Amino acid sequence: MTTVDGDMFAIRLTEFGPPGVLHEERVPVPEPGPGQVLIEVAYCGVCRHDLLTRSGAFPRARLPLTLGHQVSGHVAAVGAGVGQHAVGDRVMTMIYTGCGECPQCSAGAEALCSVRTAKFLGEDHDGGYAEYVVVQARTAIGLPSQVGLAEAAIATCTLGTAYHALIGRGELREGQLVAITGASGGVGLHAISIAAAAGATVVGVVSSERGAERAREMGAHEIVVDEQRRFAKELRSRTGRQADLALDIVGAPTLRESMHAVRPGGRVVVLGNVEGKEVSIPPAYLILKEISLVGTKSCSTHEMARLLDDLACGRLTADVTEIVPLAEAASVHRRMESGENVGRVVLEVRPS
Repeated sequence: MTTVDGDMFAIRLTEFGPPGVLHEERVPVPEPGPGQVLIEVAYCGVCRHDLLTRSGAFPRARLPLTLGHQVSGHVAAVGAGVGQHAVGDRVMTMIYTGCGECPQCSAGAEALCSVRTAKFLGEDHDGGYAEYVVVQARTAIGLPSQVGLAEAAIATCTLGTAYHALIGRGELREGQLVAITGASGGVGLHAISIAAAAGATVVGVVSSERGAERAREMGAHEIVVDEQRRFAKELRSRTGRQADLALDIVGAPTLRESMHAVRPGGRVVVLGNVEGKEVSIPPAYLILKEISLVGTKSCSTHEMARLLDDLACGRLTADVTEIVPLAEAASVHRRMESGENVGRVVLEVRPS
């Protein structure tokens, strides 16, 4: 077993609240236990789940805490029994860690662990807003040399989540019409590119013109801009039909509209809930149109390996909108909450 001694710089959370509760702190470098690896963090992506965790939307999150579930970097140390990784390897992390032994975990789908509630990196244990992070070795994925570390940092949470939602859960096929809410966000933009690459007709739904241009650049065939996120009638007016599939990334504010937007027998896949609120769904919505309402969580390691191959050969891209220093994490949270940014922001920790 190898170790790294000393302290490290981290952005820590000791109480829930606004972005200002994030603060700089020196903490000991964690030591990898059996089956674990220590990663020297190069980059860590920021997404709205981080904002919800910081604000206290998920009370089970333990404090004090280091946020960050989208991590890339180099293996700095390995624990006992680790054979699949060596010091110096370039890796990225999966988001969830299960028991590692049940059928779901054995199939690489640890997010669906049947033995215990899967642990979320940067929520149930310390994440990547720091110079080092410890993860289970089986949830660290080796990177092809052609895939950059900044792009790899967001691959699981953007491409992986979108791919599993559209292809795995949504069963998207060539020629279908798909509507994507929250289309200007990090996951939404990558969902557009995946759906377009699959041969679907893509309608992106955004709340302002500022996000519309980027969604078009990523391959959306139509963009519906509506501050109130009403899009079902406009989608049908423009395309002459209802959607086969709606990918709902926004959640409560758009879910009922997504159910209006799909055809009889269509499918609504719920991927996100940016406000963390509840929504009422009349059973008639499901019964009269025989709609399938499907949840989705995170991709498997097998899906991620396939996507990394696509990234390596250029079939897909991981779109990093902006790279900022780790010390500016609180500022990034403020901008995201105000709706100033489009796409995915990555924190730079130790890029070399």
